Amino acid sequence: MSSENKLVNTNYHTHMYLCRHAKGTTEDYVLQAINYGFKQIGMSDHAPWKELALRSERMYLKDYQKYLQGLAEVKKKYSDQIKIDTGLEIEYFKFKDKYYQDFLKDVDYLVLGQHYIEMNGKLRSIYKIKTLEELTVYKDTIIEAINTGYFKFIAHPDIFLFQQKELSKEVLDLCEEIIIAAKEKNIPLEINANGIRKGSFTIDGELRYRYPREEFFELVRKHDATCLISSDAHKPELLYDEAVEIAVKFSRRLKLRVVEELSLDS
Repeated sequence: MSSENKLVNTNYHTHMYLCRHAKGTTEDYVLQAINYGFKQIGMSDHAPWKELALRSERMYLKDYQKYLQGLAEVKKKYSDQIKIDTGLEIEYFKFKDKYYQDFLKDVDYLVLGQHYIEMNGKLRSIYKIKTLEELTVYKDTIIEAINTGYFKFIAHPDIFLFQQKELSKEVLDLCEEIIIAAKEKNIPLEINANGIRKGSFTIDGELRYRYPREEFFELVRKHDATCLISSDAHKPELLYDEAVEIAVKFSRRLKLRVVEELSLDS
């Protein structure tokens, strides 16, 4: 992808090597963002989380200070060329308020990236959930998280539809509840380019990405809720690639209201 970039100038969903499933240092991403002509980049690696340590690849707690220090160093080095923000992507679970409050003492923002739901004391991956009961738990979890005020945007809010091909009215109603809650709190819903990289399927001859899911974002347009386009980059060169361009075209085709820059001052 050429460094000629006229479509996006920010990215707030960015992962680096400390999460153990991405490549590149913070400085690698900052230099690539400068090369692509970005005005702002937010690093948002997966937060260390004891309860998820054996279930998913994410930052070790022992590396958390290294992550913060690395960001402090690049901010000092490149702040005259690009605005750099420190973030974390994290799941929401009940009764863990102190976790979020403590993280927010260190970082500029938290991204809600719900990869698990909790049912009957057990965690289930959102990539595997299928039943209306499971989907409802996801919906309830997202809405509760929105109402805490801890999160600046919702990463891949439609990812819970991963196993769904045809969307029933009941499932669409769940989508609509999430969208209405996000709009009420003015929290952007992310159009995630990494879902585009993961491929597509067809329904009645029409292409559908597993996420961003067109049916979900048609409801976003219906309610005029705010969107944010993110690369969800796991390699520096993916900050701006064909998937990001497709995400931009997706937003324009559906006439979505997209915010380009987040206010991270509060």
